[in-house]
Amino acid sequence: MTPGDPVKTPLEPLFERLAGGPGGMKRDEVARHQKTRLEGAMVEAVSRHGFASTTIRELVTLAGVSKSTFYDHFESKEACFLSAFDDIVAQVTEDVASAYRQGEDPQERLPSALRRVMEIVTERPEAIAFVTVDSLTLGEAAVLRREAAWQPFEAMSRRYFEDVEPGAAISDLTNRAIVAGLTGVIYRRLRSGRQDDLPSLVEPLVEWMRSYATSESDVVRRAATAAEQPIRLPSGSASAEQVPWGEPPDSSLSRSTLSQRERIVRAAARVVIERGFDGLSIPAISAAAGTSNQTFYENFKSKRDPFLEAYEGLSETALRVSSAPLEGGESPEAIGTALRTLTEYIAGNPIYARLAFFELQTAGSPALDRADKTMDLLISVLAPDSPESIGGTAPRPALEATAAGIWFVIQREVGHGRARELPDKAPELARITLAPLDAG
Repeated sequence: MTPGDPVKTPLEPLFERLAGGPGGMKRDEVARHQKTRLEGAMVEAVSRHGFASTTIRELVTLAGVSKSTFYDHFESKEACFLSAFDDIVAQVTEDVASAYRQGEDPQERLPSALRRVMEIVTERPEAIAFVTVDSLTLGEAAVLRREAAWQPFEAMSRRYFEDVEPGAAISDLTNRAIVAGLTGVIYRRLRSGRQDDLPSLVEPLVEWMRSYATSESDVVRRAATAAEQPIRLPSGSASAEQVPWGEPPDSSLSRSTLSQRERIVRAAARVVIERGFDGLSIPAISAAAGTSNQTFYENFKSKRDPFLEAYEGLSETALRVSSAPLEGGESPEAIGTALRTLTEYIAGNPIYARLAFFELQTAGSPALDRADKTMDLLISVLAPDSPESIGGTAPRPALEATAAGIWFVIQREVGHGRARELPDKAPELARITLAPLDAG
């Protein structure tokens, strides 16, 4: 079950109520037990129908506690989610770090740790999906938690390269992309119910990681050099449209140029940027668009529909513009230019940056499906269906990991208010992209 699916009838309590009176548990033990049960209830409820549809009433029913007990431990539903997130991450981190430390041969430490990660995913798919998939639906609230969660794994990766490949110049950005890429592969398998495939991917993913320790090839250098060159976005990109997306949907320019449907779509994007998806409503969209609720229903069935249409339109433009340099044939220079174009587009389009990297995921399962589709398109840009292309012979998991790593690096820059500086990262993104593809 993924976020946004229909709510199911609540289950019976997952836990029996604790016995009180003489011989019962001590107060602090009871408190710890109650907190653990509530976190377990959160994981269960979210796995069934997503965070947005989970209620405190359902949590206390599943946990076998009172509503007042819930508020003894957590101030909100979100606080309970984040506490469960932290506890799961702490458990997994210690388990994986132990597997890493037990490797006698330094060469085997990374494979051992990654093997243990994949085993945990297959053993506890709901808990790991909670961390890697469901946390996305909290939007910005979980961003810092996710970054902190990956830091121990980034440290393990860094230590491995220092011990085994001391001459490798692995930057912090590249190391971060490596860990994000592995997380992306896990995410995709969990969303498609193919987590049992993960143990078989350890070897190709380790080879993918090791590709970053190789000397920079001529192909990589050419791509990075091309990515250093500023570009001018072609006509037809969002920044060159007659009505920029930053223009209010109810302005005189928008009214005279855009259709009512287009104004509603842009209004939905604007409301989400200002208030978040939870604050999106049909009256709010209509007010921002300068249209009536009746007009809204003549064009759309739900508040989610124009929001997703806004994302899809902007995303289609982003990929069309950034893939234009590849139309004349794939080459290192074309890939470098394509990445520079993508970063320039994102830097110049704050609405798209916000929608694509933060707000989209908060709209539940249908929105995550759209994000996955975008990732598939990015993978196809990296490795067209041709064995002659640079990435044409790379294993699929390596392509998925590379695309996910790039996407996360961009998301992190956007999230930290550095979207305008993204073009400066284009040369390193080119290296992150082509190092494994060229090796493959």
